[in-house]
Amino acid sequence: MSAKLVAYEYVPLGFEIVIDNIDVETGKIWNLWFNVKLTDNPETWDSEIKSINKMQSRLDELTVDQRLIRAQMAEFCREHPFFPQSIEILCKEIGAAYFSEPVRIGCEGRGLLNSLGYHDPKRLNAQRVRILKAYAHSLDKWLIQGRPNKPTEFKVFGFLGQWTSNKKAFVEKLVSVINPEEPSISSLVKISENECRKNLGKFETLGFRPFNCFTCRGCGSLPNCQCCYSMIIDAGLLCIGTFSEKRSMFDEFRCFIEESILVYSLAVNSWLKGVQPRHVRSLITAGYMDKGNASKIAERIHSYLGKKDEAKEWLTACLLKTIKDNQRWHKRTELIDNFPEATSWFKEMPL
Repeated sequence: MSAKLVAYEYVPLGFEIVIDNIDVETGKIWNLWFNVKLTDNPETWDSEIKSINKMQSRLDELTVDQRLIRAQMAEFCREHPFFPQSIEILCKEIGAAYFSEPVRIGCEGRGLLNSLGYHDPKRLNAQRVRILKAYAHSLDKWLIQGRPNKPTEFKVFGFLGQWTSNKKAFVEKLVSVINPEEPSISSLVKISENECRKNLGKFETLGFRPFNCFTCRGCGSLPNCQCCYSMIIDAGLLCIGTFSEKRSMFDEFRCFIEESILVYSLAVNSWLKGVQPRHVRSLITAGYMDKGNASKIAERIHSYLGKKDEAKEWLTACLLKTIKDNQRWHKRTELIDNFPEATSWFKEMPL
């Protein structure tokens, strides 16, 4: 790699720096809280971020792995196709103190891992294959009406809703063109677009994910976008699955995100507090994260994070803050706001 991390002792709290031209020592700096607050000005960061940064100041020198884990966390986006698996990836790495999966988990990214050479075409292609395989498996499972037990499966089953012959025909078409090794984006677009046009007419005017992906065509960015394949599939599933049913497509997509945010926040928060997570009563009738699934997620998160130490606690606190506040474009009340116990550790965090 031509770029390298600047020595830890020269890096301010909440930032990472790389030198990307060693001959002339040209550097770049990244704010690791960018996915929480749309600012690079530390003076505007809230008290929780400042307290977490104080935790960092009391640590011994961070390892390269710990720094890279934190940098990857700064790319986190709750609308990326790896969400919420991305949270589990980060928890595994925090628990192992080892940067094992340099995948992209953000819709925009901060650029640091890319500058260091981790987001190379080979890795990104492998990630795309992994995403499409998860969708293909989930769609096949829906066709036989199996029981969902993985994040992508819950998403697919929830978006499609109850089984109908029309939905079956649409899913069979999707499965027939999803080739994870050599996917045809044009075929996926055609199938999903036809379904959306049939049910919604001028669906292109919808300005929210996943429908804004349709507007990427003609810009040359669609085939290279790590999100687009899953977004195109999601759009088709939403058009045929939730149209004219109880929730709008926007609300359905939002529901999946908000339920996942709540359940994973509860799991991470309980590990920080050193207690077992309590069941959330209102999730008994949830569409994606019922009580049984929430319990399994909490068990996995606790197992991944393992025994607590100061560095793990700092990284996990960063993660909880990131999950909780990863909504820079959303100025509205969300499900997590009704459950203060999901982030109660912040009231007890060390000052």
